[in-house]
Amino acid sequence: MTKNQGHLKVLGVDIGGSSTKFCLIDNESKSILQTSTAPHKDGHGIDAICSKIIQQIKEWKFEGSIGIGFPGIVKNHVIVDAPNLGNIWNGLDFKAYFRPHNIEVTSVLNDADAASMAMIEQSQDWTENDILCLTIGTGIGSGWISKGQLIKGTEYGREYSSELQCTLEQWASAKVIREEGLPLREWLVRFSDVLDILIQKYSPEAIMLCGGIT
Repeated sequence: MTKNQGHLKVLGVDIGGSSTKFCLIDNESKSILQTSTAPHKDGHGIDAICSKIIQQIKEWKFEGSIGIGFPGIVKNHVIVDAPNLGNIWNGLDFKAYFRPHNIEVTSVLNDADAASMAMIEQSQDWTENDILCLTIGTGIGSGWISKGQLIKGTEYGREYSSELQCTLEQWASAKVIREEGLPLREWLVRFSDVLDILIQKYSPEAIMLCGGIT
């Protein structure tokens, strides 16, 4: 965190399949101070994406720690699997990568888990015990909130459906719209299929949607 006019600021970085998003927040008022999006025009390589993070930090003159949301399986700040960015990311330690640049990474989470943790703050007064959070973008990420606690690593979007004969995200991610040229109405029918499968299998009491397409 860094101080600006007496207020603490925090920086969140959301690495996606097609772009990286940045959000600077006043930690006292929780208000958004600045946002930015950097498309992955230079590819999905580690240096190509991480250089955009370094560049944005310099442009905003941010001095402090950052939190990163990543579209894959993460364990102890290290990438275990990155299905939408490629195997080159597997084994990357974000803390070690950014240390030579004097950038402190305090948290690295699966992007859907990070979104779910934010949702927990909004759902404290809800009566539902089991809440499913879906992030819709290049893939379909998932987070499960049970009695106010996050269950990490659900990865429901990567589950194979014998009914659809593909994974759920292969059937109805935002990437499918671009690759198959699907009209939005047809995509909505497909996404309804995904919701039906998840509801029948896991019986959530509420579903929250977020991500690029929302």
